[in-house]
Amino acid sequence: MRRRWIVILAATAGAAAMSGCYIQGQEAGELGGEAQAAGGFDSGRPTEGDMYISGMPIVKEKLELKAVVKKFANHGDFNKMEALKKLEARTNIALKWEQIPGEVFNEKKHYLFTSGQLPDLFFAGLGSIDVVQYGSQGLLIPLERLIDQYAPNIRSVFSAYPELKKAVTAPDGHIYSLPFLEANDYMQYRNHLMINKVWLDKLGLKVPETTDEFHEVLRQFKNSDPNGNGKPDEIPFASMFTQVSNNYRALFNSFGVLNPDGNRMAVIGGQVRFEPVQPEYKEAVKYIRSLYTEGLMDEEAFTQDLKQYMAKGGAKEVLYGAFTAFLGDIELGSMDRLTREYVAVPPLKGPGGAQSWRRQDNRIVPNMFSITSSNKHPEATMRLIDAMNEETTAFELWKGPVGSHLSRTADGKIVQNPLPADESNLGVWIGKAAPLNYVPLLLTEEMLGSFVPDEASKLRNRTYELYKPYIVKDELTYPQMIYYTTEQTNRLKVLDADITSYLNKMESRWIVEGGIDQEWESYLAELKMMGLDEKIEIHQQVYDAVYKSP
Repeated sequence: MRRRWIVILAATAGAAAMSGCYIQGQEAGELGGEAQAAGGFDSGRPTEGDMYISGMPIVKEKLELKAVVKKFANHGDFNKMEALKKLEARTNIALKWEQIPGEVFNEKKHYLFTSGQLPDLFFAGLGSIDVVQYGSQGLLIPLERLIDQYAPNIRSVFSAYPELKKAVTAPDGHIYSLPFLEANDYMQYRNHLMINKVWLDKLGLKVPETTDEFHEVLRQFKNSDPNGNGKPDEIPFASMFTQVSNNYRALFNSFGVLNPDGNRMAVIGGQVRFEPVQPEYKEAVKYIRSLYTEGLMDEEAFTQDLKQYMAKGGAKEVLYGAFTAFLGDIELGSMDRLTREYVAVPPLKGPGGAQSWRRQDNRIVPNMFSITSSNKHPEATMRLIDAMNEETTAFELWKGPVGSHLSRTADGKIVQNPLPADESNLGVWIGKAAPLNYVPLLLTEEMLGSFVPDEASKLRNRTYELYKPYIVKDELTYPQMIYYTTEQTNRLKVLDADITSYLNKMESRWIVEGGIDQEWESYLAELKMMGLDEKIEIHQQVYDAVYKSP
């Protein structure tokens, strides 16, 4: 088997089939979908009960489905999003949304599954362990038959890219969830380090190239009043412990840590390595401790939530000297501030010469949609998801409705409209009208060829080219999208509950209070007692079964 399923994104085979699949959807989406839904109840179309087998609308009588979604800070009210209203008008299926903030989603999710009060479907929020566990218990239903019979768009993607289908198939052979796919190369890493170029220029400093130089730049940011307001309010290095895109672990690679976040595992010579027990990890923590001790890092890094973090980044008087982000416009409150005042810093070289950046391949985000056993209309539900993947509809759900948010160029491509004068943030503006990437859209290379890159995408692509030489090689990273057997899943849930909590507690304590050198051996012993060796062995078995098979 090939080293990674993600190689499908470079494939060109099947492009003609893919294009044909979406041409049909594009025509349906543009030629009056609302009118079609209102007046298209054609008795000549074949039906199964109240559901039409093909065409729009999907059902004769209005159908309501209960949906749970993990809500992002940029999202408005899903029940009021114009893109979803247009989808409802076309399909005659209304989604009634329970919107759960990310910080409480896991607790609420557990309650829904254990109480028996399941919605009809989930969008985002479920993990791979959830999918296997609840699928095996019958609380999530298999999707493969529904895809084969009722989802020609999704079926065509799977046919053209067979490795994608393989990647979303659980060990028992069933598909319990569908992913989000954005086949842009710049999705191969999560975040980058941004620094305030205006402050650098004002202080006569250059963009840092090493961790030592970065440390010194932060000292200058703290002590030289670069925002010029006469107050010691600068935050040299902004960070947020609970947000992967915005936390300090992005700097760990400069000390030889290959995968400092997520599953925190690397693969060296085919052997799984757990990063938080390596000497390199200890040195990285000590570096961050030095920043924190000198007051160079946000003192609220371990306590603030995303709204607080964004409020400081978007404050009238600029406060952030450096920070990590997927792009940076959200954290700063506007694309204008980002492009006018900040530049990307190439991965810093550490004291031992290490210079890399964490690979987190987000071209495919797993587990973005599942149907529960409470759903009495799984066939119509699958037809709805397939309708989301018609080209124009997919773009509207991703980037906002045609008209208000999108326009069509003379050559037939879709382009993002400029940000209105009364809006300050592109993501927030779109998030009021569309679910963004929180629904299972399959945005293939062929589809994206019809979308003119917006300014955010252009900036992200330029930064990707800067980071590309330093992104950790694919074969050194433990895969994100991989499923486990029910037995492995159940055991990992038990092990991870203690191990993850302990890791986070010790790391934050060492940064705030110190003591990593004195406590290192007892820390290793405690992890061993918690079952770390067994955890690594399970991941090794899964890795071997998938990647060492013929």
